[in-house]
Formats: sequence, structure tokens, C-alpha cells
Amino acid sequence: MIMSEVNSDYDKHLDVARSVEATRDESWRYVERMQYAIASGALALSVTLLTFTDDVQCKWVIITSWILLVASILINFASHIVSYIASDTTREKMFDRMREGTPYEPNAINDIINKYNKPTMWLNIISIVFLALGVIGLLIFFIIQIL
Repeated sequence: MIMSEVNSDYDKHLDVARSVEATRDESWRYVERMQYAIASGALALSVTLLTFTDDVQCKWVIITSWILLVASILINFASHIVSYIASDTTREKMFDRMREGTPYEPNAINDIINKYNKPTMWLNIISIVFLALGVIGLLIFFIIQIL
């Protein structure tokens, strides 16, 4: 195999990887926008509907739901900060490797990236779980109120 074929294959793989990454990033941005909209909307709607209720039953359910929804928003915000720090740290590790003359090793680089991205991934998962629990809690609260 001649060198141009190797470079061509590398470029093709790189193009596909970038395309997949762009799709993933756009999808995640959409999920985050929806998460903020759902959490904020659920909070606003529940407060509005609560003003029409004279006798509130199971106050602990709605309070817990509100706490979960607010926590979801705050944790998602924190994940952006952690992600920014992880990106900076990963970038610095890459520059360190370049300054030290370390050869390009995709597995080593992936290990570094994965190491610093784990906290962000966990914060995102926790944030979505809190959102789901908060919304479910509000549904339960309003079902109890209606019955």
C-alpha cells in the first residue's frame, strides 16, 4: 500500500469521526435545551396550578419534586463547568505529550479524554434522572390532588 492510500484512508476515517461527533454534539445540545425547558416549564406550571388549589395534600411530594427539578438544572449547569475544565485539562495533557515528544498513540489519547470526561458524563446522567423523578413527582402530586 502506498503512503497516499494510507493518508486517504486516514482522512476518510477522520471525516466520518468528525461527522459522527458533530451529530452527537448537536443531539446533546438539543437534549440539554429540552431538559431546561421541561424543568423550567414544570416548575412554572406547577406553581401556577398550585395557586388554584385551596387544600394542598402531600406537600412533601411537590416540594421534593421542585427540589429535584431545580437540582436537575443546577447539576446540568455544573456539568458545563466541569466539561470546560476537563477540556482545558485534556488539551494541556495533549500539549505536554507534544512538548515531551511522545509519539502519537490513539489509545493513550482516548484514555486521557475518557478519564477527564467521566465526571461530566455522570453529572449529565444524574441531571436527567433528577429531571425524570421531578416530573414524575409532579404528576403524582397532581393525581393525588385531583382524586
